[in-house]
Amino acid sequence: MADRRRVHIVDDEAKVRDSLALLMSTAGIDAKTYASAEAFLEAVPEGAAACVILDNQLPGMGGLDLIRHFASQPAGPAVIMITGYADVPTAVAAMKLGAFHFVQKPFDAEALLLTVEEALARTDEVFDRQAEILEFERRRTALTLREQEVFALLVDGLPNKLIAHRLSITTRTAEHHRAAVMQKMQARTISHLVRMALRLGGPAAP
Repeated sequence: MADRRRVHIVDDEAKVRDSLALLMSTAGIDAKTYASAEAFLEAVPEGAAACVILDNQLPGMGGLDLIRHFASQPAGPAVIMITGYADVPTAVAAMKLGAFHFVQKPFDAEALLLTVEEALARTDEVFDRQAEILEFERRRTALTLREQEVFALLVDGLPNKLIAHRLSITTRTAEHHRAAVMQKMQARTISHLVRMALRLGGPAAP
């Protein structure tokens, strides 16, 4: 789980790293600094970064390459790219690759802090949704094969009698499986079950 109030600063200039870290501290944001993309990747496990402030011009692995690396992850960090005026086309390319925002040098401290807060808020939403999806999948995998079949048919809107007919079981047995599905999925009503399925992963394949 990422530290939600931590920003990782990747810049080859020590003065820039230090000034950005100091700026983050004024807003109660923890900051970790790295002189290269390689140093960041070596130090930070995948999925452990919520927000990265990234210089475009880096020795070795460049800023765009690091963003491409993040794009390959299930849920990469929000990336704020720092760029000079001449690098705006590169920054636009970074946005197309999934970067959250870019700021031009010299950057406005207050505006950058607002952007960081927006990025952290967005990653909060992403992490919360991931946690919901994982919990939903954990409950769904706890269903037996028959319960998974009933689950899928319930999400499709079938009543007990049609479920029983479809699965060649009695209505009473279908009711029993339905009750087990509702309990294991912690669904209050059928509509609640359908909303969870649509929002968090869709019906399981029978």
